[in-house]
Amino acid sequence: MNKLLLFAGLVPFAGFGQIALTNTNFPAANEQWIMSTLLDLNIDFATTGANYNWDFTSLQPTGQRFADYKPVSQASTLSNLLFGTFAPAEYKASYFNASTDIPLEDLTASFPVTIGGISGFSKTSASALTMVGWEFVINGTGIPVRSDTIETRYEFPLEYGDAYDSRGYTHLNMNPIYDAQWTQHRYRQSTVDGWGVISTPYGTFNCLRIHHIVRESDSIYVPVAGGTWIGIPLPEYHEYEWRAAEEKEAILRINTSVLLGNETVSGVEYRAHFDPTLALNENAISLELFPNPANSQLTVRSNSEVVSLTVVNQQGQQVNSVVSLFGSLASVDLQTVDAGVYYVTVKTVSGTATRLIVKN
Repeated sequence: MNKLLLFAGLVPFAGFGQIALTNTNFPAANEQWIMSTLLDLNIDFATTGANYNWDFTSLQPTGQRFADYKPVSQASTLSNLLFGTFAPAEYKASYFNASTDIPLEDLTASFPVTIGGISGFSKTSASALTMVGWEFVINGTGIPVRSDTIETRYEFPLEYGDAYDSRGYTHLNMNPIYDAQWTQHRYRQSTVDGWGVISTPYGTFNCLRIHHIVRESDSIYVPVAGGTWIGIPLPEYHEYEWRAAEEKEAILRINTSVLLGNETVSGVEYRAHFDPTLALNENAISLELFPNPANSQLTVRSNSEVVSLTVVNQQGQQVNSVVSLFGSLASVDLQTVDAGVYYVTVKTVSGTATRLIVKN
């Protein structure tokens, strides 16, 4: 790891020392946590440094999420073969958990197959936490796929000033269930750019602050006009997390997306105790987009009130289109929009999410 001198001269906070995190401070199978969720577009995700005091005690949650890390033995039979006891050492996963990182469910909504839950398989060792593959539930059957290039999410031990980068490549062939394929290219840059003390409604902790930048470009092959590959360059996204030795989940995590050159908060979550007054969902934001591919009009249904909807092309330019909002429903007129792949960003009172659509 490269040691960097970062952010000198920020407000100091005395009384706590630097910490180092190892694999024992990260999730393991059969562990679960409650995360409170909210959307705060004005939250400060940029300020960091050495010996710093972050005060997030004023956070007001709007929901809760259940983070569940399952043993590989609970996955499908095929996934056990690829990631279980008899898998090669580099693919022998420590656990798997539900993932929303892949937009495959949205893009394939018009396929004659049903793609349900998507899970990611992770391997923890003394030196790293890696992403070794995925499971896609296609027509009710769990179909696993190993990553040809394994992405490193964390290098251990993790200390202030550490910086590392990693690439990941995965290829899913849906044959013989359906004549379609998907590829994922990811590039991750991570920097431990701060240490000090963080305070949230959950408590006060000695912590490290980690900044991840992820650039991803996906492609999907569809059996149209003799077979066509469609490129899907996803928006760059950033993940800021504050981690402590006492908790295996992040004390605070702020996600942002870069659209039209602007970095915008897309979600906030922090460790919390169960609150019966808050809805406990796997995902704070639920969206249905139909039809997809779309022709003249696209309809969006959310589990909370829609505040705004924007359509952006692959060059990052916003498409001029008429949007109508009806509480948890929204529609957008696409009659004058050229055929192609677009990003649809939906802002609700519970958060913001970006999905992919195809315009015929």
